[in-house]
Amino acid sequence: MMGKPNQLEPKLFYHGVSLERRVHMEHPLRKIKQLLDFDFIRSQVADTYGNNGNQSVDPAVILKLMFLLFYENVKSERALTRQLPLRLDWLWFCDYDLDEDTPDHSVLSKARKRWGSEIFEQFFMNILEQCIAAGLVDGEIIHIDSSTIDANADINKVRPQLRKITEELTDKFDGDGEEEKLEKRVNPADPDARIGYKQGKSKLAYKDHRVVDDKHGIVTSTITTPANVTDDKMLPEAIKSHQFKTNTKIKNVVGDRGYGTSANYKYLHQNHITPCIPHQRHKLSQAADFTSDKFVYDSVGDCYICPAGEKLTRFSTNKAEGTSQYRLKRETCQRCDYFKKCVVSKKTGRSVQRNPNSMYYQWADGCLTKHQRYRLTSRRKYKAEGSFADGANNYGFKRARWRGLDKMKIQNLMIAAIQNIGKLLRYGDSIDRLTAKAISINAIFKFIDRLLRRLLSVYTGYERILSYQRAKSV
Repeated sequence: MMGKPNQLEPKLFYHGVSLERRVHMEHPLRKIKQLLDFDFIRSQVADTYGNNGNQSVDPAVILKLMFLLFYENVKSERALTRQLPLRLDWLWFCDYDLDEDTPDHSVLSKARKRWGSEIFEQFFMNILEQCIAAGLVDGEIIHIDSSTIDANADINKVRPQLRKITEELTDKFDGDGEEEKLEKRVNPADPDARIGYKQGKSKLAYKDHRVVDDKHGIVTSTITTPANVTDDKMLPEAIKSHQFKTNTKIKNVVGDRGYGTSANYKYLHQNHITPCIPHQRHKLSQAADFTSDKFVYDSVGDCYICPAGEKLTRFSTNKAEGTSQYRLKRETCQRCDYFKKCVVSKKTGRSVQRNPNSMYYQWADGCLTKHQRYRLTSRRKYKAEGSFADGANNYGFKRARWRGLDKMKIQNLMIAAIQNIGKLLRYGDSIDRLTAKAISINAIFKFIDRLLRRLLSVYTGYERILSYQRAKSV
């Protein structure tokens, strides 16, 4: 029989309505609320509030709202506070009742500015410590990678006469005076963003440098920089951050060619870390009969001696790589009998590049076998790159919600923390069950062992009695 159409008749009073019963037991937020401690923030931010004035919103509630902003991938804080009264699960998660007033969106932005990124770093660390305690972090094999995040500013607003200057800023953290002056002239909307290059295109962006543990893909460290900071400069800092946070010793580090520099290989060699990092192999335009090994380096005069006896003096130095370029004038090369066989360039004379750390390239190439390299690089694709893909698809990782380097740190820390929570919910229970199962099996084996020993002792005593009776009868 067909039912009657529903006709809503609002009641004046509702009795027996409970948000606790409305949120089912398998709801993810219920598990997260049991797992995480949001109350720690009260003691952390107590010194940022005064004793007089209006009473603020509970800091634990603000942190929960910030968590929901990224966990539910809500477009903005304004949209979050609009949806909050309509979502029963959100109200329950934030400890609000149906008829309570919810906070305004400005509460979140004011708290974010007052707290700073250090509070969210502590939130990330709390979750990471739970992952370590659950056995999800091994710490010996790590994957390091970076990804660009489009800034919340227009690259076309950068003035044309300044664009070339801003692209040449390669390191924001040097702290020289000239860079501080140019920093405010990049883009008035977001002065901390920098122009970086990705697949041949320039964009105003930031970078997130991540360290991902190999065991279960837990993000152990996230470092936010402007987009013009190259990957190779961040390797030592990322390794130190991982070891400090996990209290482990790294055995293998896996990365792409962007990290394959002689300076990084030297650092890894000194710290007894095995790299699985390829490096770019440059083909030098040189004649087959006059390769670079035919030129002798003179350490006293800091020059190269060519097969004809001429000196190649230092022309340029790459401080990042530690390499030096030595060149001979073209006029001198043209007077040589080997000119056509030795010089390939049509504009300059013969040049030779010297890298004092070239030995570390050979060391890095011979550390692992071909099979070991293939296995580690294959795991990197779904450990490190998969971590960025998950953040982009589910948590809005590729879009900057706010402006400024400090706020971008907050965004990357929250997204990485939420991804670790997902791994903790996924693997933590199974590991606990496996541990409990192993403990129970071990207890059973111990019980059987004790029982067998007891039976053996009884049997041995019974044999002694029988032998004694036989000897007595004889």
